[in-house]
Amino acid sequence: MIVAKSANTPSSARIKAAPSPSPAPPARKIAAALSRPPTQKRSREILVLELRRLRALFLEIAERYVANVEGKSASLIKTVEEGKLSSAKVAGLLEGIRDLAVKPQKGRRKDLARIERTIEALQKELEA
Repeated sequence: MIVAKSANTPSSARIKAAPSPSPAPPARKIAAALSRPPTQKRSREILVLELRRLRALFLEIAERYVANVEGKSASLIKTVEEGKLSSAKVAGLLEGIRDLAVKPQKGRRKDLARIERTIEALQKELEA
């Protein structure tokens, strides 16, 4: 039992019975609830959860993609810094970079692909 003082009468005490734990629902009710199609509210909640999961997947994939391309770019920079390149090879590499046409303000996937293809082409040219 819980004894609590009332705010209205400070000298009096009230006795309250402790709430009894609710019994577990029968298994039949749970199975029946699961077999029914979800309510519209529940469907929206599920959709929101799935959209959040999709967003997280997208961000994870985008981060890994960026890390891979940055790694290739860093490798290319290191190779150029350490190697002795002829002026003709340097001119060819510069031409490949300057021919790149992208619009970063638009945030397009095809611009990312163009940059990645340019980096790969420069790596192949260095290896040749």
